[in-house]
Amino acid sequence: TDWDTPIQHKDIDIITEEVQQIAGNSADAKKMIKILAYYCTARNTRYRAACGWSEVLLPLTSLSYGDMYACFYALLSKFVPRNCKTDGKPFHLFRLLLLYHDPELCTFLDTRKCSPDLYAQRWFRSLYVGKCEVQVIREMWTRYLLLGDPFMVFYLALVVLVNARDVILEMNGDNEEIANQITAFPDHLAVEDIEDFMSLAKYYSERTPLSFTRDYHGQLFGNAPTESNFAALSQALCLPISVSELLQKTSNDGVNYLIVDCRPKHQFDSGHLPGALHLDPDTMLSDPAMFTTNVASVLITQRKTFLEDELSSYHLCFMGSGREEEDQLLNMIIARFLHRKTQFVSSARNGYKALHELLDADVDSGLESHDHATCVICCEERTSRLIDTELVISESAETNSNLVRKMSSVMKVTSDSVKSKLGSLALWSEDLSERHVKTSTRSKPYRGVENVFSIDDEEEEDVVGGASSSEEDREVINIKLWENRTDMVHSHSVEEITGDGKMYSSVLMLTASHLYNIQRIPEREGMGFIKFRYAYNTIARITAKKKHPDVITFKFIKDNKELQAFRFLIPASKVVTAQITSLIPPEQ
Repeated sequence: TDWDTPIQHKDIDIITEEVQQIAGNSADAKKMIKILAYYCTARNTRYRAACGWSEVLLPLTSLSYGDMYACFYALLSKFVPRNCKTDGKPFHLFRLLLLYHDPELCTFLDTRKCSPDLYAQRWFRSLYVGKCEVQVIREMWTRYLLLGDPFMVFYLALVVLVNARDVILEMNGDNEEIANQITAFPDHLAVEDIEDFMSLAKYYSERTPLSFTRDYHGQLFGNAPTESNFAALSQALCLPISVSELLQKTSNDGVNYLIVDCRPKHQFDSGHLPGALHLDPDTMLSDPAMFTTNVASVLITQRKTFLEDELSSYHLCFMGSGREEEDQLLNMIIARFLHRKTQFVSSARNGYKALHELLDADVDSGLESHDHATCVICCEERTSRLIDTELVISESAETNSNLVRKMSSVMKVTSDSVKSKLGSLALWSEDLSERHVKTSTRSKPYRGVENVFSIDDEEEEDVVGGASSSEEDREVINIKLWENRTDMVHSHSVEEITGDGKMYSSVLMLTASHLYNIQRIPEREGMGFIKFRYAYNTIARITAKKKHPDVITFKFIKDNKELQAFRFLIPASKVVTAQITSLIPPEQ
């Protein structure tokens, strides 16, 4: 490049104004303007006001044009996080880092609505140039570049906040006033402070999960961003980590995890990571005193290791099933620990489901007490393989052409159509039907028989439950409010299969005493009808189809003589039926 030739760009006026604000009309300023104009032209990009690029250039003005441009390009692509703007991705991630190391300070700033993009934006976009003297920046950058870790900008910000936590916790005023005070903290750094400043940043980096840098590097740094999952991150209750990190045994570089498995007991007993502690979410509602005791035990275990050796102390990682419906209590449990200002709290991303998939063929050796017969994921995989096989067989069959046409179309439609056609097949296919409840059992609730749940393939039982009812005919409820009732034990999204073969989106709610079927109202999001309400002691039989175990029929005694039957397509039907069976009271 001929740097003596004037370089023009459509944003040259904005560039010139910003450069002159920090460098005046000096020769260095003219040099900076040329570099920025050339960068924007070469990269075919616009210059955004207050982007921090002019500040990044300022400490490099003593270099030649070529070296200055090369260093500037390397800093922007390798060390300045992408998307440093209001509500930008780096600031959602930094908040979770602060929550991990200092939950009390993070909570204080959250309550003041002082988000990281208000106080740290200038730090991140200029690598602290905007707030420190040039000599301080050169000393900081020298150590920074020798480490070669672009995430050091996050840890330096963490050091600034943690070191000033006492001052911050005493701050008053609105969020803007607090943010301005915090933004000014690096102004007081001197050259002799940098060695300790960087050492503390390295200290925090060594006590942060590897997933923090490994999972987000490609999304924040470099010229070719990888696929982003920041939408989920912005809503995360705590720092998510990959299950692959949990499988890596303790090493000198990583952290030691105390895995707190928050799945229901029957799922935990069917397979879990060695050494994991079980914190049964069901006891949160059924036995609060026991749950509180168990929480205290986890905290005591963590605190004991911290007192013995801070470097090898336990970091808590909470694991759910990875299935949204079953993990409804997981966030409540995590919130309980964060409310106690517990440090080093994380969650396993996608839970046991992701762990099971990662282990794959090594699942038996990687998990403790793994049981293929009762493991929820194994049951799902078997069901999926069975249904896929039957679809292929049905497509190739030359008989029963109507059924073939229905099944072959399943392969080309959306998942909703798949469920609808599977429901129809479950109702009408003669070889997939269920057995009648014996006449002798119709005059009384089902008791004195070994198991209320069975898998049969005999005569078909009539299914009641017709088309959707109007709001005038049914009580309308707010589903979320009901799910938060104190007597609510479990809640599962299902599809009800009616007698005419139609399917309706519903919610099965299990309270301590009754089973509810709530039919969703499509036109009113979050609302539903109470379709039925039965006490558990009126359940006569729960049956499943051998070839389609997710199609479940419930049969109820009505008025001690008449049998009511309702059919559902239930994901994780084995789990749901086990939960319902456990709530049926013993015979009096």
